Amino acid sequence: MSREQNFQRPWYPTALELFRWAAQGRRCRVVDIGGGAAEMALLLRREGHEVEFVDIDPDNVARARALGFPAYQHDCNEPLTQLFEPECFDAALLLEVIEHVFRTQVLLQSLWRCLRPGGFLVLTTPNVAHIRWRLRALLGHPPRGEGYHVRFFTYRLLCEELSRARFQVVREAHATSTLGINAVRVWLRKPPIRLPLPRGLRGLLVRNFALVARKHC
Repeated sequence: MSREQNFQRPWYPTALELFRWAAQGRRCRVVDIGGGAAEMALLLRREGHEVEFVDIDPDNVARARALGFPAYQHDCNEPLTQLFEPECFDAALLLEVIEHVFRTQVLLQSLWRCLRPGGFLVLTTPNVAHIRWRLRALLGHPPRGEGYHVRFFTYRLLCEELSRARFQVVREAHATSTLGINAVRVWLRKPPIRLPLPRGLRGLLVRNFALVARKHC
């Protein structure tokens, strides 16, 4: 079922910041995987990028087409090469999507084939090992998103999955707990702040992962 547009989703400012960093001022042809209500597609189009849209929900696809995007209904457990020729995109978005896909490597490896040499992926996903969810597990509660998410990622597992698909992580901007400060900043339409964390603490204190991974040949 499609959802209402919401440009205030907390990972959008970070994803946009990461995309701008990776694009380095170039106009990109982008595929937005699991694009939902097409908020990021609209934001990137306003910045001059050419965006194509993929989603499993026919209502989301119909809305994206009505907004003027080339849009395709597709189950990302099946290869994206069923839709696209090899090396046809400069960039891809996977925002809060990978946790909904059983066949992670099918998605990532086919996406690798669809990206041009040097192409990049902007990805966000929840951290199942965040300290809050560890404490909840000790109290007998299921993982965050149980029944809605089909995969659960730690920092190590996410990096391993990307590496197996021949992606190299080149920049990270993970969301950390800020005691409500970022909720206020998002409401004020200001970018979130991030606390610098040693690599060894990322798996424990990062709430949501956000990174750029570049196609590694």
